[in-house]
Amino acid sequence: MRTDFAIVGAGPAGMAAAEAAADYGVHVTLIDEQPTPGGQFLRQPPVGWKVAGWLDGAAYRDGKRLLGRVSADRRPEWIMQTSVAGIFVAEEGSNDDGRFTLLLEAGGDGGTRRLEAGAVLIAAGCFDLPVVFPGWNLPGVMATGGIQAFVKSQQFVPGKRFLFAGSHPLQLVVADQILAAGGSVAGVLFSQSRRRALELLKHPAVVLRASDKLAETAALLRRLSKAGVPVRFGQTVLQANGENKLESVTTVPVGPDGRFDRAAVEDIDCDRLGVCFGFLSSSELARQAGVACRWEPSRGGWIAEHDDTMASSVAGIYVAGETTGVAGSDVAALEGRIAGLAAAVELGRLDAERARSLMRNPRRRLRQSNRFAGLLAALSWPGHTLFDQLMTDEATLCKCEEVKVDTLRHHLEQNPGMTTASAVKLLSRVGMGLCQGRYCHFALTRLMAGHLGIAEDGIGGFTARFPAKPLAIDSLIRSED
Repeated sequence: MRTDFAIVGAGPAGMAAAEAAADYGVHVTLIDEQPTPGGQFLRQPPVGWKVAGWLDGAAYRDGKRLLGRVSADRRPEWIMQTSVAGIFVAEEGSNDDGRFTLLLEAGGDGGTRRLEAGAVLIAAGCFDLPVVFPGWNLPGVMATGGIQAFVKSQQFVPGKRFLFAGSHPLQLVVADQILAAGGSVAGVLFSQSRRRALELLKHPAVVLRASDKLAETAALLRRLSKAGVPVRFGQTVLQANGENKLESVTTVPVGPDGRFDRAAVEDIDCDRLGVCFGFLSSSELARQAGVACRWEPSRGGWIAEHDDTMASSVAGIYVAGETTGVAGSDVAALEGRIAGLAAAVELGRLDAERARSLMRNPRRRLRQSNRFAGLLAALSWPGHTLFDQLMTDEATLCKCEEVKVDTLRHHLEQNPGMTTASAVKLLSRVGMGLCQGRYCHFALTRLMAGHLGIAEDGIGGFTARFPAKPLAIDSLIRSED
């Protein structure tokens, strides 16, 4: 298989890039793990389902328009329900058909196949930041985004009584969606103080440009209040309780200095806990392809570096959306459009001067959107003090390999020369499970940095290797190529 421009991820960034590049005659191929495009933000109902009022509201209006246009566009080629296991850069002088080879694994029994491409965009999205605390591995403790995946597209309520705890406003959105679908919400807890949350109002210029988002947030708060759902600030989860499943959550007040007041804990009965302290960029594929990344914990952990055309450090590979830092669908779509135009230039389908003119408006809007996104990220970031207090010795740090925090601390004390995440992986098996370190690398980085007294970016991530996601050996054996 061959294409001009391979796009990994059919969310807002990928769709905007496909539309922009296809307008100039670029043959575009979109690859996504889901059966339908839209990404998590525009997650569609399963094929054959009808959901009344699907994604109503101003927040989804532009995204749904983009989805409608690109879904009806016959120019891009769609490869859905397919993962990209690796991206390989052709060596100079090789006989490969394209500059890049993508190894694709189709869902089910589809096996693997190769896709040759002249340029690649990685727009792989993000996932909820896993936070380690006692009981977080109990059935019933879920990422808030995971809960939303059920209710957003299917109106399916995956539990009876929900409690949300974290620091990100997505909690309000999902709590409201649970209520609309007929569920029960015990409360929404924000670790930051109300005063901290209102610091956004100190930036009137940014607030004015984001007035629609703030109006929607105010409407959410009104609906939750009317439904009798308490929204508490300066409070967080301390531990999840239950024998074989979640039965209650112990909460604790958080002081102005970020310290817990353990003398004032409270138990709240619930069978589902949604946790949302932010998000991590899905940068595994970018790092495996050799793209330079930097560590920014409040924006997504390891995020891909790029220039003003969204070109990465690897010539021919572009990055957009949450891969470059978690900033929301508006930013993702603008970055995707710029990347699509830049790829059209690189592939010889668009004049560079014309492209600069076409990029002028999206770049201006991107600067404005990034100001709000950056401010929201700063105000939503709970800080290391909270993570350090939650990560007690008895908590499980690596759920896949069932490695506890005290075991890792023991390894670090006994091996003072062990200063990288990959070294700890070899000794402790942390990061060797099916998630390939996605759900433990953030906590491990924080634990090691605190123990060694060095900056988190000095720890480094787990070595990025092929496959970027678990790949069945049978899929390789049955490969068409």
